[in-house]
Formats: sequence, C-alpha cells, structure tokens
Amino acid sequence: MAIQLTKDEKKLVEYAKTAVVRYNKKRHSTGGIDTLYAFVMPDSGKIYDGACLESTISTGVICGERHAIANMILQETYNAKIKSIVIADPVPRVQKNSSTPCGTCRHVIWEHGVPDTTIICIQYIQQKNGWIFPKMEKYTIKQLYPNAYEMVKWG
Repeated sequence: MAIQLTKDEKKLVEYAKTAVVRYNKKRHSTGGIDTLYAFVMPDSGKIYDGACLESTISTGVICGERHAIANMILQETYNAKIKSIVIADPVPRVQKNSSTPCGTCRHVIWEHGVPDTTIICIQYIQQKNGWIFPKMEKYTIKQLYPNAYEMVKWG
C-alpha cells in the first residue's frame, strides 16, 4: 500500500533526500561516513536540519531529531509546533522496519508537536552511483508515543 503524503510532507521528503545526498558527499570528502539525519517542518513551513552527533560516551550522543528541533527553536521560538519530521537512516540493505525515534526524541517531538504530528522514516543506501531511498514509513507521534509523559501539577 502506498503511503499518502500531504503537499508539505512531499516537500519535506524531497528536501530531505536532496540534503542527505549533499551532506553525505561533504562527509565523504573529509573521510566521514553516512549518518542519521532529521529534517523538521514546523507550522511556519520552514525546514530545519539535524544530524546525529555520535560520541564515545552514551550521554554525549545527540540524536538527529533533537538537533533539528533545537535548530527550529533557535530560529523560531519554543512556541513553534512541529507539523512533520523526516528521519533518514543509513542502512546496508532494506530493513523490515525503519528506525523510529528513541524514547527521548519521541518525548521532545510530543512536547513540540501536536498529536497528529507526522514522523516519516526513510531508509537510505549508498550505492556505487549515489544514494537510493528504497523504503519509507509514516506514523503520527500519537501512534509512536501513545501514553505521553506529562508533568503532574499538584494543587
């Protein structure tokens, strides 16, 4: 079954595919490797990029999703609401399931989105002649984070 995308989601996916190729060419030119990227579109319609920052200690890792959201907040405000986010993950071959956001990222997306914020997960593979994007999945944040943590406010 084909995934149905809105006009804005199509724009975000096409932007993400172009950016993944551009960023990976740059990374490869300096000896880097492919990484997970995220691209967020808030209600303003602008697009913000993020990449996974890997570290030798687990607490030093910054996920691509949170990087993109931080860029959104930096350029806009904490009041910006995420309409859609694309997560592009490098894989060696097509995987049965795409990588979805970690628990922390799900919470941050929930905090800065709405229940119908969409999460589009794309697998990408480097081939001899460039990168292909063979698989895409779409979820809402409510599907991935059905029982969101919320602070209890005591009277």
